[in-house]
Amino acid sequence: MSTTNTKVGRVGISLITGSDTEAAVEHIQETQPDATISFRDVFYKVERDGGLSFDMAAISEIAGRDIDTDIFLVNMSTYYGRIVVGDGRIDLHSEIKPERFQD
Repeated sequence: MSTTNTKVGRVGISLITGSDTEAAVEHIQETQPDATISFRDVFYKVERDGGLSFDMAAISEIAGRDIDTDIFLVNMSTYYGRIVVGDGRIDLHSEIKPERFQD
């Protein structure tokens, strides 16, 4: 018997405070307003049910300079969830098994 878990898991990321992070936080506020963002003195903690997506082109536009995935990852101190680093974006997913492999 197969059961489907309908509960959506929470993902999160901690980003060290700085101008790149400020741009990433602004991007999340604009594109994923249901995310919870907490300032913790030297870092931001960003959490959301289901997933988080960071688009480097959009973050670069906000920052006024080029920010790629490598620069973004330098500002990241920790995360939880399944991380996927792609060309120009970073996504965190709550499901461990990618959707394309699920029945």
